[in-house]
Amino acid sequence: MLLALSTALEQNDPARFLAQFDPEHCRDYPALQDNVVALLAQYEVASSVALLAETRDGDGYDLKLDWLLHLRPAAGGPASQRRRALRCRIHRRGRNWKVTALEPASFFAAVEPK
Repeated sequence: MLLALSTALEQNDPARFLAQFDPEHCRDYPALQDNVVALLAQYEVASSVALLAETRDGDGYDLKLDWLLHLRPAAGGPASQRRRALRCRIHRRGRNWKVTALEPASFFAAVEPK
C-alpha cells in the first residue's frame, strides 16, 4: 500500500493515490484530495516513504512514516524537497487495506506548510 501511494504520486496519478483511502472514514479526505490534486498539477514529484513504526490497534494498524518528496515545478524553476514524519492509520475493508487517516494532510499541499 505504501509503495502504491508513493508510485501514484510519482506517476502523477491522483486518482490512484486517493483510491488507497476510505473516504467515508478518513476525516481529512476532502483536504487531502484537494492538496494532492493541486500538488500534482503544479509539480513533478519524486516520492519516498519508509515505515518507521507499526502498532496494531484493534482492527487496524497505526503507522509512523518517514515521507520525502522531491518537487520540481511543472512550469520550470528550482526543485525543492519536503520531509516529515506522518501518522497513518489503516483498516481492512473487504479484501483490501485502506487508509483511514494520513496526518498531517497539509504535507501534500501545493504550497509548503509552515
